Amino acid sequence: MSAMKFLGPYADRVAAELAEGYVVGTCVGDCVIEHGTMIRGVIRRTGEQQWSDGDGHDLTVMVEDFDLDEAGLRNWATAVE
Repeated sequence: MSAMKFLGPYADRVAAELAEGYVVGTCVGDCVIEHGTMIRGVIRRTGEQQWSDGDGHDLTVMVEDFDLDEAGLRNWATAVE
């Protein structure tokens, strides 16, 4: 499994950048991973996931959408439908 770039947190919103597009969701609990960190555990599906970094920090994310392009990521981040 390859590493992906973590984006966020913006309030409780987070995203991961994959080759297929962005996976987006909200933190469940504390967002303990910093923006730009390489993470693992991201799956292209909705629902609860466990993302982690190389330092042993784990993050529970409720994934809301996936395969978003940059415009879709901007719209999701600003709550534009």
